Amino acid sequence: MYIFEITAPRTFGENWAQRHLNEVVPELQRPSTLLDPGYSGEYDFWYHGIKIEVKASRAVKRGSKETLIMKALSYGSPFGFDMNFQQLKPKCCHVFVWIGVWKDRIIYWVLSNADVVNNPHYSKGQHRGNTGEGQLWIKESNIKEFIPYEVDVRNILNKIEQKYTESQLMTSL
Repeated sequence: MYIFEITAPRTFGENWAQRHLNEVVPELQRPSTLLDPGYSGEYDFWYHGIKIEVKASRAVKRGSKETLIMKALSYGSPFGFDMNFQQLKPKCCHVFVWIGVWKDRIIYWVLSNADVVNNPHYSKGQHRGNTGEGQLWIKESNIKEFIPYEVDVRNILNKIEQKYTESQLMTSL
């Protein structure tokens, strides 16, 4: 439940989610200009030339005005939920790792940048004037569509490599 006590979205995403992913997948490196001379802060991790962006969201009861901790949901709850993955910039990374947090479960999804751009739930232009940036909502009504991207924590690196290879094959066609 402590994850739902983190009220600042940036603290949750940047501090908790990135640190959590790096703890469970220590092979991921923090990017730098030594690893990528063109790096300027546009993605979160580097793994053998693969640029990785981490996004996280918590499952909360839709429409509730309660505090985060009060509207936090367990996996399989009968209530409708919202998970919004925001500020997605597919041109800035090769692969996304999304972390979905429930009171009793964490789900990891790994998607290529093409998977995101071509997803029917991807909304381009999250903010007026922001080109190349969008958002994607996962709800109880569409979560099953993301099962192909779901990955066990022990297989995140393999899935990152697989999605990167797939995206490279797609761009070479």
